[in-house]
Amino acid sequence: MNIFFYVLAINKNLQTLSCSVILAVSYGVSDLSLSTQFQPSDFGILLAYDVMTIICLLIARQCLFKHQVIQPVLTYCCIGLSINSALFLAMFIDSYMLGNYQPWGLWYFYSTTVNVIDLIMVGVVILNRDLLGIQLASKKLWRAKQA
Repeated sequence: MNIFFYVLAINKNLQTLSCSVILAVSYGVSDLSLSTQFQPSDFGILLAYDVMTIICLLIARQCLFKHQVIQPVLTYCCIGLSINSALFLAMFIDSYMLGNYQPWGLWYFYSTTVNVIDLIMVGVVILNRDLLGIQLASKKLWRAKQA
């Protein structure tokens, strides 16, 4: 969608475009590489994809947008992918390393949180708005810290 917005000159924000392309490629490749029957080891694969996606986003930021203001899309994607990565790691340890196959609180927290985070990231990629006030709060904290 952001490619169409860019081509049609509705939104010429390259940070939003690059973040959405990086996320689309990452999610598309990760979906294709996972088995059709989800295995506990797949949490490790998802963790690796999210970490690589964060690295790609940060490289794009440094190479392409170093002197520009950080857009909400980059902030939300990096935070969202970091939270998802932590949850993938927890599920990988719980199911693959510890061999736990019985659902418990972590599993319910994981499934709810990952879906909510992904939904928020999609919303921010489309709108490029600080929906939860994360950037606003961080700016206020930064100013208070400097004062």
